[in-house]
Amino acid sequence: PLSTRDWRVCNYEGALNAPVAYAMALLSHPTSDQTVLNIGCGSASIMIERLAAAPAARVIGVDNVPQTLTFAQSNLDAANQRQNTTLIEADAIQMPFDNETIDSLLADLPFGQRVGSHETNQVLYPALIREAARVARQNAHFVLITHEIQLMQNILSNDELWTLEKE
Repeated sequence: PLSTRDWRVCNYEGALNAPVAYAMALLSHPTSDQTVLNIGCGSASIMIERLAAAPAARVIGVDNVPQTLTFAQSNLDAANQRQNTTLIEADAIQMPFDNETIDSLLADLPFGQRVGSHETNQVLYPALIREAARVARQNAHFVLITHEIQLMQNILSNDELWTLEKE
């Protein structure tokens, strides 16, 4: 099946399907000079598929769960994608980056089903959107996936930091 990837040696509950991650990477308008940030990187599906779509200057994965970073490391190693990649344990709403340093952002947000909850997402999503805007360079693309469609629509309709390009 198209979703089978040799690099997936570790899986994390709620991990994104690889072809969906690849489609997200394509939507980010990838170029080889970008610094790319995968917020909530989990087991690195988006990071690996972004690098499969196009080389990047640097791809950074941030997650606040140490076990996921161990999984991400194993998958990056299996994909032979350790060059120009960095994994950082950090909170998505308080990331350790200077303002306007990231060219491209991707996120597989907690859907509030297997991972997280709707109540948590009501606080997390707006804070994450603001933090992403803080670290993003002007004209950066931010591609995200969520099942919390109504919540995200409400946030973006009241937000002046991002412009919705496609849904």
